[in-house]
Amino acid sequence: MTGSLRAPQAALFVAVLTCVAFLNSFFGVFVYDDIHEIERNPAMERLLPPWDAMFHGNILPARPLPYLTFAIDHAIWGNRPFGYHFLNVAIHVAAAIALFDLVRLTLLSSRLAKRFGRQAVVLAMVSALLWAVHPLQTQAVTYIYQRIESMTGMFCLVSLACFAHAAATGATGKAWDWRWLAGSVAACAAAMASKENAVVIPVLILAYDWFFTVPTPGDDSARNWLTDVWKRRWFYAALASTWFFLGLQLLTQGGKYQEFEDLKHPPLHYLLTQSSVILHYIRLCIWPVGQRFDYSTWPVTKSLPDVWPAFLIVAMLVLITAIGTAYRRPWAALGVLFFVSLAPTSSIIPIEAVANEHRMYTPLVAVAVALTMLVVIAGDQIRRFRGLATGHGSRLIPLVTAGVVLALIAATQVRNQLYSRSSGIWLDLIDKDRENYRAYWMLAGAVDSEGDTDFAMSLAEEAVRRRPDCRVLSDIAYARMNNGDMDLAESALRLNLSLAEQLLPPTSHRRQTVTLELANLLHLRRQPEEVRSLCESVLRVRDAGNQLLPPDEVTALYLLADAWKNAGDGEQSLRLSLEAVTLAQQKLPAADTTRLNAMIMHASVLGQHGNRLEAVRLLREGIQSLRRISHLSPFQQQQLKTLVATLKGME
Repeated sequence: MTGSLRAPQAALFVAVLTCVAFLNSFFGVFVYDDIHEIERNPAMERLLPPWDAMFHGNILPARPLPYLTFAIDHAIWGNRPFGYHFLNVAIHVAAAIALFDLVRLTLLSSRLAKRFGRQAVVLAMVSALLWAVHPLQTQAVTYIYQRIESMTGMFCLVSLACFAHAAATGATGKAWDWRWLAGSVAACAAAMASKENAVVIPVLILAYDWFFTVPTPGDDSARNWLTDVWKRRWFYAALASTWFFLGLQLLTQGGKYQEFEDLKHPPLHYLLTQSSVILHYIRLCIWPVGQRFDYSTWPVTKSLPDVWPAFLIVAMLVLITAIGTAYRRPWAALGVLFFVSLAPTSSIIPIEAVANEHRMYTPLVAVAVALTMLVVIAGDQIRRFRGLATGHGSRLIPLVTAGVVLALIAATQVRNQLYSRSSGIWLDLIDKDRENYRAYWMLAGAVDSEGDTDFAMSLAEEAVRRRPDCRVLSDIAYARMNNGDMDLAESALRLNLSLAEQLLPPTSHRRQTVTLELANLLHLRRQPEEVRSLCESVLRVRDAGNQLLPPDEVTALYLLADAWKNAGDGEQSLRLSLEAVTLAQQKLPAADTTRLNAMIMHASVLGQHGNRLEAVRLLREGIQSLRRISHLSPFQQQQLKTLVATLKGME
């Protein structure tokens, strides 16, 4: 078995079984972030110039290379998910082949060839298969938006495999092949342009160099290794230069990272929480039962006694890895790969979501290879017993391995099936986590889009009761407004306000926003008296010394100005609209929708008072601000039409 299987055949086998595992993923629909970052992202609507799509996220930060591929997919497939899934699976297959190549070359390295060289192809194939068909990978492959994660992981594995090829060339006594080194740098740069967790790739390559390269036969000392690494200093300098792409990403997208806002979790609390999260990840690697799409209800640990067993286990694993690394033991490379790959999301850097299964895309490599090696060692021990060297004993390990791979493929296909309808993953999540507000939120939206309004409203109420500041009822209301169903939109917003008054204090920013959302709808429905009452209630909170969010304060002022205008009080209307537009110009971006609404309102009031020149100037300023934006959202498109229509009316 070990001698007859060639590397190309094994790689093809890995690719075919990976495709089989994810074959039913092609029936998946757009879910969650797919909807606002791909389906409804204006930047995806045109491919040229390409940098527009690369650097224009809708709500979340745009990652350049994945977003460019989303735009290419959109140009080919439009909003049909099938084509997007095709590329996701292709990326995953490429990653699996790169992993196969990396493991094969590593087992053939001078450090491991004596022990594993004859079995290198088979062991590499099994490792790549366990990794590629594992159901833990579904969130990174079947969930279209998480192409961001799978692309980063794929480029990471390609970069490591290229370095392994160069090291293999150097091990023969020849000069390291610069083409493989250049490929390693290029893949690393591509990973940096895909996601921020690629920051660790230069560290992983240096670790691989430490564990698996031997500078001179017979002299394997650390000093000699450092001397040898110094000869490759230009390679490492080039590798480090790829951090520039990561810096560019953070610079251009900084305002959209939730992590750059107020810290959701103190770093120490986040670190303590990650100990139990990491053990959960490891458990899912070994026994993938109980997977969840979302972990927003995972409890944040605030003291060591609450989590000391998990913290102690993880600390011991880290310590063992550190000791093995110091002594240059090859097995420690798996610990380094696992913990370093997880470090950007599972250390002291607080991230709003404390856990996500897609974060295990690359770290799962370490677990898959470790399990494969353990099976080999176990097999060697079994064969030591008399009578098991032939017959059933010789076939036991391959049969068990094949059974595990087939079981993983079946589990992956079951998990893929949840993505075939928009409500699938949310029903599954509610079944596993009854308190997950996001599951009720997303399921309410899916049910509402299918026309079951009553059920959608009840689900939305469940979401709000679990998380009073969630926007589910607002989302339903805006969807209904866009469909022209103003009565249902008003019902949703009234329920929203009723729940906010029950669950939130008067000073809550969310309660004020909810109040103004209803006021805005009633403004459109020409009910000025209730609009005035709602806006005045919000401004009383400000007058009592509490700070309002700038968009809310501006909205309350210009809606109240319009209410007074309809009541015939021109002076009061002018004062309030001037205050609104002045505040908006001071605190809101030029093309902000709230600022533009304030400008439209003030221009209307100015026109009523005969100051048409100032009104026209304001309207033209708003039009110019919008026309500077390459991709207008639907709201901004509507505002541009309103500004132009108002301007024509003034002129």
